[in-house]
Amino acid sequence: MYPARALTRLSAIALGLTLSCTTLAQIQLQMPATTQDNNAGDCSANNISDRPVACDTKAKAAAIVPTLAFDWVPLASVPESLRDRECLICGGRYIDPLAAEGKGSAPEENDIHARADTSEMQENDAVMTGDVTAIQGYRQMRSDKAIFDREEESVTLIGNITMREPGLLLLGDNAKIYSATGEALMYDAQFVFYESHLRGTADALARDEDDIIHIHNGMFTYCPPEEQDWTVLSNEMDVDLEEGLATAHHATLEVEGVPVFYTPWLRLPLDDRRRTGLLWPDFGNDSDGGLDISTPLYLNLAPNYDALYAPRFIQERGLDHELQLRYLNPLVGHWTAAGAYLHHDSLYADDIPDNESADRWLGILRQNGLFQERWRSQIDYSKASDVDYMRDLDTANITAQRKTSLIQMASMDYLGDNWLTTLRAQQFQSLADDINKDYEEIPQLTTLYRSSGTPFELQPIFLGQYSNFGSNEDVVTGERLYGEAGLSYPMLWGYGFLTPTLKYRQVNYDLNDDRNERRFPDDSPSAGAPLFSLDGGLVFERDTSIGGRGFLQTLEPRLYYLYSEHEDQFDQPDFDTTDLTFSYYSLYRDTRFSGHDRLDDANQISAGVTTRYIDHETGRDLLSASIGQIYYFEDREVLLGRNAEPETDSSSGIAGEMSFTPGENFSLRTSMVWDHRENNAESAFVLGSYKTDNDSIFNLGYAYRRYLVSEAQPQTDEVNASTYLPINNNWSIFGAMSYSLEDDLSVEDLVGVEYDSCCWRVRLVHLRYYNNVNGNIIDFSDPDLERQKSIQFQILLKGMGGFGNRITDIMQEMIRGFRDREY
Repeated sequence: MYPARALTRLSAIALGLTLSCTTLAQIQLQMPATTQDNNAGDCSANNISDRPVACDTKAKAAAIVPTLAFDWVPLASVPESLRDRECLICGGRYIDPLAAEGKGSAPEENDIHARADTSEMQENDAVMTGDVTAIQGYRQMRSDKAIFDREEESVTLIGNITMREPGLLLLGDNAKIYSATGEALMYDAQFVFYESHLRGTADALARDEDDIIHIHNGMFTYCPPEEQDWTVLSNEMDVDLEEGLATAHHATLEVEGVPVFYTPWLRLPLDDRRRTGLLWPDFGNDSDGGLDISTPLYLNLAPNYDALYAPRFIQERGLDHELQLRYLNPLVGHWTAAGAYLHHDSLYADDIPDNESADRWLGILRQNGLFQERWRSQIDYSKASDVDYMRDLDTANITAQRKTSLIQMASMDYLGDNWLTTLRAQQFQSLADDINKDYEEIPQLTTLYRSSGTPFELQPIFLGQYSNFGSNEDVVTGERLYGEAGLSYPMLWGYGFLTPTLKYRQVNYDLNDDRNERRFPDDSPSAGAPLFSLDGGLVFERDTSIGGRGFLQTLEPRLYYLYSEHEDQFDQPDFDTTDLTFSYYSLYRDTRFSGHDRLDDANQISAGVTTRYIDHETGRDLLSASIGQIYYFEDREVLLGRNAEPETDSSSGIAGEMSFTPGENFSLRTSMVWDHRENNAESAFVLGSYKTDNDSIFNLGYAYRRYLVSEAQPQTDEVNASTYLPINNNWSIFGAMSYSLEDDLSVEDLVGVEYDSCCWRVRLVHLRYYNNVNGNIIDFSDPDLERQKSIQFQILLKGMGGFGNRITDIMQEMIRGFRDREY
């Protein structure tokens, strides 16, 4: 029996794997079956408790024999369930033989069970030779020879060393472990991180007393074995597993063996914890600003707040400083403060008078908070130095190019059991020279009673709102008080529903109209009108089948009667009210306006019908189709325009919509409003989306709307198409286009190509679009109208990161359904 000499920490494995035991007596040496004592036990004993530990050790040891280098399994041998896109691209994958091992207890809390072909004592050393295997909890080790030195309190491993724990593999030729200090050294080492897909080599791996791993003359890559498209070489790399951080000194990035980048210092995260450091640069090129390069610096200041500073060089404009600060606190919520400052924009200076400043800036403040599940707060405030800022400098976002205003809003909600009270202040900064209609709402106070909706019980209705509208323009301003109160009585049965509603609406004003030509002779106009509605529908059901699949088909007719008295409102302003876009859902609304400046008159009935095909197995709608129309018994005299003529049509357009979803990969949605009097469409929309199992995406859509209210809104007649199409496992092409049939040209389009290998990914994108200059309607016949062009380039070294990430944002915006893969 060996002396119980303490070897308290046989810590030895680079990048964090440790082998430890409490005493040498816990290392149970097992002889091979041919020389073992007859009393050693029978591995075939029926009672598991009668089997010796060696049996369990042999079984586990057999499981750790690496059948392939680095446990890399070629694609042909990978089970179908594990063949994801990454596996296809790489032609295989790492398979961790210990992936199913649990980590319930630390290895140090378990005994070490060891076996070898032979074992003997040589003075103070215990020597094990021939297929030496040791298992301690989820930690496993194998070598040709192991020498345990009691006096030095060390273990020397010699030949074909394999060390494993779930998620990690280490191979080496020679290793020495000092248990007293935890120091260890391994030579000619190789390592694999299964989850992160990283592998590497080192001349030597050393672990110091502070558990810091030092990799000497090391290399790592994301590429599979036998491929090294890119590698990072480092003279010295320090790995702190507790912090999840690696620091490389004198690091060189090589591509196909050719050095392309050197840095004396490089910090690499080993997990997803936030780290202070430089992020990969981002760059692009557009026809206005030229070359555009950003080099972000991330500062992890504390667990609940951080900062991102990004100096951005724009060739034709200058240096733009961008800063973002984030703060999280359970009491005050999540805050984001951001800003940008560009001193003397050279390109902008050429377009403005000499006496105006060419400095450009943007400020943003956002907050979301929820306190005690009752108080909800929100701030969304943005302000720019000039109306052209978003168009000139937010070039990575096509939506930002179309903005005509920036919102400046703050609100506080109280969420009661039945009451919702909101205090809000809101205004807008106009980004359009000809659109400056938005009023300030400082403040607006709204109280709403939220009824339970319980069937066969009276449900109270109450809404009260006070608004103070201001403006810097020469327009009428003032205060508005709106209220509505009433009752509804919902009745619900398995075959249908019926809900009568009765309420009264009232609006009062206190106006300020100091203009020379007063539009509103009365400073305190008011209006009030009762409203009654009766909403009812039936549900008919039957079982049917399509293509052998069982469905429940429904037929759901619905009638909605609405009556509201006419009240003359020609002397009332229009602060925040617009006409709602007519669609199928308009059939069952009790108003045709947004906002509360108009109490619409109505005496009408809506008739509609819906049919659905519901899959018996999944409960999902295969098909849902609806059609309906409003029939008017009286003219509508309450309109937004002061001099507008009453609407005298006896019926609305015929509105319909349809949704067809035969599976998870395909969907078709369409809606239309048909003008039966003129026998043409008022509006139409259709969108088909198809996504294949290999991530191909196809979208085709059409949108049409003719103007009905204002000549200022141009007719829309546009086709939209987008695709992301993998040609094979590596090459993909993608594109998007919005084509105006009205103007016979492409309004915006994108075309790009992608190469995706196991080690890296690269994308090249060309983007063209027209700027909606200052919110004006674009005149495509203008010979001086210029199309903006932009070229973006993205490269990603998998496992390391990359630059050109703004391409991802553009693709997700223009290709519906596209979501970038992590790798």
